[in-house]
Amino acid sequence: MSDTLRPHDLVIIVLAVALLVLLPWLLASAGSEPAEYRDHRTGQDMTAPAWVGVLVFALPFMAWAGMKAWNRAAKPTAATVGPGGVRLYREIGGLYLRGETPAVDLPWSEVRRMVLWRRRKRWLGFLPGWETRVGAERADDWYQVSRKDPTPKELASPDHRKDGSPVRLGSMLHTRSVKLTPKAARRLAKSVARYAMGIDFTDERIPGEPRPVEPLEPRP
Repeated sequence: MSDTLRPHDLVIIVLAVALLVLLPWLLASAGSEPAEYRDHRTGQDMTAPAWVGVLVFALPFMAWAGMKAWNRAAKPTAATVGPGGVRLYREIGGLYLRGETPAVDLPWSEVRRMVLWRRRKRWLGFLPGWETRVGAERADDWYQVSRKDPTPKELASPDHRKDGSPVRLGSMLHTRSVKLTPKAARRLAKSVARYAMGIDFTDERIPGEPRPVEPLEPRP
């Protein structure tokens, strides 16, 4: 199965399309008068037509959005589930492209439960936000190196570790998780319920309120 389009990426793609439509007007408005630009890599100044400044901004943004849209349309595999176990594939660069080698490859006999959770992160390096992820807890996982289970206080805690993972979840979960939208997680839950009826799929996004991930039924 593949991931679904994330809302903020839909906004980026819409903005890129709007920018493409407006680009001829923006270039014409900028004009061809000479303007001074500084190369931030070399520190040297250069002279170029004013419309070059518009392209320097517009082209990278449109290329970034275009790669997201292209990869999403290709529907790269984010997860595979079958009688033998589960495989999860990490996203590359936030572009919906997925690695060819699974980041998680476990037989059901080694899986304690599947978990939908949120990782704290910073968008563009400074904007606080969340990243929804799906991971597999192993049956032999310990909460920490020296402790197998979390305390009741830790289970209800809203705090996060330095890697962005919640302290209420095991310290190794983030290494066996991949980025996945909640809708795609519900589709994944449908397959887990089919092939591994004894494996729980838990929504741990809200501290102290774990609940089952409801399988998403396919459209008729």
